[in-house]
Amino acid sequence: MSKGLLILFGTFVVIGVIHFISMKMVRISEAKKLHYRKVFWYLYAALLILTAVVNLVEGGILHWSFLTQFLLGLTILILNFLGKMEAKNSESR
Repeated sequence: MSKGLLILFGTFVVIGVIHFISMKMVRISEAKKLHYRKVFWYLYAALLILTAVVNLVEGGILHWSFLTQFLLGLTILILNFLGKMEAKNSESR
């Protein structure tokens, strides 16, 4: 029971921190938002690639799910580098 409550409160804290950060992001300039998005996608792609490589090396066998995860991370990394991950501005029509 105490483990369940600890997980519940931990989840509430994590969601609260995410909400607080997202509310702070509303007030910053569009240039900074673009920079933060780029950094987020780079870190996300690196995390996907790293976990896929660790799982592939640890298992010692080429498993399709880890290979797919690696390719997805590599695709995100390349698209972000080429500038294809940027959101289009809907107000410029």
